[in-house]
Amino acid sequence: MPITIHGYLNDNNEKNGPGASMEYFDMRKMSVNLWRNAAGETREICTFPPAKRDFYWRASIASIAANGEFSLFPGMERIVTLLEGGEMLLESADRFNHTLKPLQPFAFAADQVVKAKLTAGQM
Repeated sequence: MPITIHGYLNDNNEKNGPGASMEYFDMRKMSVNLWRNAAGETREICTFPPAKRDFYWRASIASIAANGEFSLFPGMERIVTLLEGGEMLLESADRFNHTLKPLQPFAFAADQVVKAKLTAGQM
């Protein structure tokens, strides 16, 4: 189950950091947005400012059911981290071929076409 930490407790259990709070996100209660290419779905944790497309940043959790292309977000940087499942291959024409492994973030421009290929079924 995903947990987002906006601060932390020090050794004396005192709150530190911006917001100094911890929130638990129950994925079963989060709204689900199906991808246009039907290859997966996204559960949005938060955006700033709150918007569906015109945001400065967004944190979300995606489940990927099939091989397919990532949506384009011109002017944005995408950071992808596998939380569970096997490896995923990311391909972007002449730019890169990268094997994404669990818990190892990978960043790329979100305005380039990137294809995801699953190596072990749905993630």
